Amino acid sequence: MKSVVLQSHALQASISPMGAELRGLRHLSSETELLWEGDPTHWKGVSPILFPVVGRLKKDRYVWQGRSYSLPQHGFARELEWDLVHEDGQCASFLLAHAGPFLERYPQEFQLASTYSVEGESLSWRIDVFNPSSVDDLLFSLGAHPAFRWPLTPSGNAEGHSLHFDRPETCERLEIDIDGLLTGKKVPFFRDQDSLRLRPDLFRAGAVVLEGLKSDSVTFGEDQGLKVRLHAPGAPWWGFWTRPGAPFLCLEPWHGVADRADADWDLRAKPGIIALAPGESWSWSLRIEVLPEG
Repeated sequence: MKSVVLQSHALQASISPMGAELRGLRHLSSETELLWEGDPTHWKGVSPILFPVVGRLKKDRYVWQGRSYSLPQHGFARELEWDLVHEDGQCASFLLAHAGPFLERYPQEFQLASTYSVEGESLSWRIDVFNPSSVDDLLFSLGAHPAFRWPLTPSGNAEGHSLHFDRPETCERLEIDIDGLLTGKKVPFFRDQDSLRLRPDLFRAGAVVLEGLKSDSVTFGEDQGLKVRLHAPGAPWWGFWTRPGAPFLCLEPWHGVADRADADWDLRAKPGIIALAPGESWSWSLRIEVLPEG
C-alpha cells in the first residue's frame, strides 16, 4: 500500500490510504520530521481519523433504531483502506463509503472524504461527511488525533515545551475513569491563561480532555524553537495525550467525546453526536502550520 507524497517548497507530507492517515510531515529547511513515527512499542498510530465515534462507548456498544451494535474506541475509519480519488503532487483526496467489514456494526449510510493539501509552511486538511440516505439521519462524531514528536526537534528539551492558545482561556478538565468513560465530574483546569507548560506527569491519569476552549488554534513547541500550530476552529473539546515514557504528544481537536459511565447506550444521546439530515453534508477544515524558531 503505497503512501501519497505531497510537497511544497517548505513541507513534505506522506499520507497512507490505510485510514487516509497522515503518516509523515517533514519540514524541509530544518530537515525535521515533525510527526511521531508510529512505533508500536508505545503506540502504532500517527494521526488517525476518529469516526464515527470519538472516545469509548460504554461496554463498546450503542443502540440505534432499537437494535444493539458494537464499535471499538474511536471507531473504524482508521482501520480501513480508503479510495484515492485525486492526487496532483500538492493535493490529495481520499474517500470512504459505507463501512465494508464494519457494516454489521455500523449499518448507517455515509460518505467520508478527507483532502490534504500543502502550500508553503502549511498543511491544510478538510474532512467532508455526506449522508446519502433518503430516510435516516446520519449519527456520528469526528475527531483528529495527530501525534507530534516531543521534543519536537532532536536537540529539544521535552520539559521546555508548552502549549499556547490564541487567547486567554478559562476551561475545565473532564474526569475520565479507568474504562475511558466520563465520570460526569469537571475539574477547573486553568483560569485566564493562554499557555500551559508541559511535563510528563501531567498525563499520569491519562488524556487531558478540556471543555470550553474558545481558541481556534493551539501552538506546540519550545519558546525559542521550532513550533507547530494546529488550527481547528469550532472544536468543542480538545484532548492532549501521551503514553508514559513515549516521545510524542497528541493534539486532538474533537467533535465528540467518550460516553458517560452512566450512559444508556442511545447513540443519539452520546455527547457530541452530530445528527446529519438525509442528503445533507458537514465539513471541517483544519491546518497544521510550521512556525520558525524564535
